Amino acid sequence: MDKLTRGASGLRHLRWAREIYATLAAHVEHSGLDGESKKALRKELTRLDNCIQELSGAVKGYRDFLERERVRYRGAIRAARFSQPARAGGLEAVEAAEATMQREALPRQRTLKAALELAIAELRAHLSEMDTRIAGVVSEAFVDNLYPPLTKDRSRVADVGDDDDDATGRDD
Repeated sequence: MDKLTRGASGLRHLRWAREIYATLAAHVEHSGLDGESKKALRKELTRLDNCIQELSGAVKGYRDFLERERVRYRGAIRAARFSQPARAGGLEAVEAAEATMQREALPRQRTLKAALELAIAELRAHLSEMDTRIAGVVSEAFVDNLYPPLTKDRSRVADVGDDDDDATGRDD
């Protein structure tokens, strides 16, 4: 089984984890496993869901920052650069906008990014432990089946059926 590369984004790890969860849930719902095995797998679903929720919160926090807050600073810098030649002191306006971004945005970004990286590491550790527990209850082949196909570079889930997915039609 291929696992997503560690360098993949938080959003891609979230998609990957949700695919694994969906496969595990389908097995619990539709397979002919005995009662004890299903009970153990339901426990794993609960644990994995908790891990996914943690990652989802970290992804949301980081993405919201990038897409709502950080873009304002970047926009201010671009606007200052545009107006720089048109007025005296334009260079100072650019430097001030860049300094504001350094002072206000970058520390917040680092904090959110660290939380995201921690959530990714916790997901990966959880999946590794989960794989061991499930293999002991069912089999290694069962564990292998939980993981979705990935692109060749293992950076994202391969999803040929979704035109909006960034992995559609890619072989890398």
